[in-house]
Amino acid sequence: MEGRIALTFINSRCSTRFNFTILIGVFHHSVVLLSIVFSLYLYFKKISIFTLHDLYRMRIAQKLRQQILLKSCTLALLFMLYHHASCAESLSYTVLKGNDKIGKINISRTTKNNITEYFFESNVKLWFIVSVEVYDRMKVTFQGNQMLQSHLYRTLNGKVKVNNVATWNGTHYDLNNKDEEKSTIKHLIHLTTANLYFFEPKNVNAIFSEKFEKMIPVKATGARKYTLELPNGNKTSYSYENGICSLVEADTDWATLKFVRN
Repeated sequence: MEGRIALTFINSRCSTRFNFTILIGVFHHSVVLLSIVFSLYLYFKKISIFTLHDLYRMRIAQKLRQQILLKSCTLALLFMLYHHASCAESLSYTVLKGNDKIGKINISRTTKNNITEYFFESNVKLWFIVSVEVYDRMKVTFQGNQMLQSHLYRTLNGKVKVNNVATWNGTHYDLNNKDEEKSTIKHLIHLTTANLYFFEPKNVNAIFSEKFEKMIPVKATGARKYTLELPNGNKTSYSYENGICSLVEADTDWATLKFVRN
């Protein structure tokens, strides 16, 4: 009897120890498993956050690249449109009397939307018995190859000597001068003296003179040289290089002058 009780007690204690050992093992494995699961959770969470952050940065970078590309294309397009729509050229000349520099001339040609404007400005000072200062300002406007308006303004020692305006009114040109004298030209005008600085007049018979307000014959008088015989008896000759006027030799009421391209 005592032996059975002792055996039962021993078996009970062994079972208890076995169960306790099993519980400890299960707990240990559970802790390890939870640790692994938690570690995996943190790992994938980190990867997810990192990936979203990278995606966000990539999206921002892509937007920036798109904006830069769009702005660059827009600027390039605007530049091409402006260059196509507006083109400006300029020439400058030194005025000589003999070997003396007595003045300068600036000429520009601007084209925009089929409208071309020529602007001529000169200032010359010379000595002819008394001091003489001549200022010229001329503006000529074309639409395509047709003159719309010309305006020549000239002063001599500050006094107005020329103020000529020719304007196309749809059927003919109305001409006016400083003395309010009026006349008309009924045919279209395609070339004036303003053109001669940028255009070599090959096969051209006559051009419009802004000063004399009439057509002036053009004669070829040498290799790439053309001469206008003016109504007042003076002559003006234009010489060319590569289609651009390089030299003008002009008879005036005071002296023969040369305009040499700079």
